[in-house]
Amino acid sequence: MVKSTMLALAVVLLPGAALCSPAGDQWEAAVATNSGAAVAPGPATQSLHGMVATVDQSNDTIAIRSAPGKTEQFRVQDGLLFDSVRNGDQVEITVQNIAGAETIVELRKE
Repeated sequence: MVKSTMLALAVVLLPGAALCSPAGDQWEAAVATNSGAAVAPGPATQSLHGMVATVDQSNDTIAIRSAPGKTEQFRVQDGLLFDSVRNGDQVEITVQNIAGAETIVELRKE
């Protein structure tokens, strides 16, 4: 009788005690490990500074000159970007690899 009462109390109280513990990286890692869920990192991003070399709306691309003699062409995720930039604008872009293509996901004029 005492063992079953202790077991019942442990089942009821221990989950509550775990919820009261501080949530930190160790707790989140333990939950992810125990639940079988994979914790996937977000998509890799990179920030670049440069000048808009060309804007090609028909191909959904913008070319950025990041250094003398170095121009890279990027796909554009949001077509509204074409309305906000012109050749020669200094910009900072955030790029992610989406479906195998380097894609501008954020653009800020400098």
